[in-house]
Amino acid sequence: FVAFLFCGFQAAIYGMTTMSVAEFFGKDSSRIVFYDSFGMWGQILAMATGGFVISKIKGKNTLLLAGCMMLIASALIALFPVLPIYMSMSFICNMAIGFVLVACYYMTMGTVRREGEGEGKLAIMNVFFSAGFMISPLINGFVIDATSWRTVFGIISGLFILFVALLLFMNISELADEEINDRKTEREAAKEKDKFMSIPLALTAVAFFLFVYVEQIMNNLNQPRMKEDLGFDIKIVGAMVMTYALTQMLGRLVFGKFLLPKVKTHKYIIVSALLFGLFMALFLKATTVPVVVGFMVFLGLANSCIYPAIAGYGLDQIGHASPKATSFIITCGSIGIPVGTMMSGLIGEHFGRANAMLVGPVLLVVVVVLIYAVHQMGAKKQA
Repeated sequence: FVAFLFCGFQAAIYGMTTMSVAEFFGKDSSRIVFYDSFGMWGQILAMATGGFVISKIKGKNTLLLAGCMMLIASALIALFPVLPIYMSMSFICNMAIGFVLVACYYMTMGTVRREGEGEGKLAIMNVFFSAGFMISPLINGFVIDATSWRTVFGIISGLFILFVALLLFMNISELADEEINDRKTEREAAKEKDKFMSIPLALTAVAFFLFVYVEQIMNNLNQPRMKEDLGFDIKIVGAMVMTYALTQMLGRLVFGKFLLPKVKTHKYIIVSALLFGLFMALFLKATTVPVVVGFMVFLGLANSCIYPAIAGYGLDQIGHASPKATSFIITCGSIGIPVGTMMSGLIGEHFGRANAMLVGPVLLVVVVVLIYAVHQMGAKKQA
């Protein structure tokens, strides 16, 4: 929870510092955004390799590694504000985020014993990420106004010094590994942990990728639709986006605590994905502020826990906590971020923004089909 809170806080700093960084280096702000986009691939690289790192040094030590990477890279940006250092250290910071995500997902799934419990914990973990992401712009806005953008990176370094200190003093037991070793010989346990790929996991990973693509449609086309297509004032647009984020966070908290542990995960994913797709299609018909507010609430609640539910459901197919499986499915989902962003822009430019957004409901139907297929495979295996 602490890791996700700090990572959420760090993830929101780039949008706040872009203008100040551009002015400092004498570059256009769009060029700085372009430079920052390289960091996204650092996160994906860390997610792709995180499972192998965890299998070698354990989850807690992977978090320690990530914390040290973050505090050192952020400190170097603050102390030595040179453009090559800024770009390379931003890449390292994003790698640290990737390692944190894979390690936290793996360690969380290793502490649960029944379907739905892990998905609920993952949903609540994402509440802390959302909280950090929401308070970051407010705090850092005051910091930048009072000092400079370099102070923001100094704060990040300080937060992760605290994070590393907490890890060093905490006694974290990775239960999944202990139980596997209790049941089997060391050689058999190692073989079980290495064996993770299966058709159900692969299909769930594809569903995860498609869902993250759909999320990028909302993240990238939602605001332009309200501002340019509907003619809403930018302040109204900001309020709408905050409404969407707040209801999403509320849904993660309530559904993650009270609903996901008590229902079949595949049923939750199917119902939520269908509702999310329906609300997206109907949202394109909305033209007035009150109606759009209502849809922001429904969309936020509908998609609030689909991300952790699909990730957890895929890992449930393994039958034990696997760092490589965690790395695999999180990486597949993360690839949906750049692909979804790119394709949304291209389709919107050539076929119109509404048609680009209608891709979302179509892909969500495919997600439902894939999750249902995974469930049927599991039912046949049990029979």
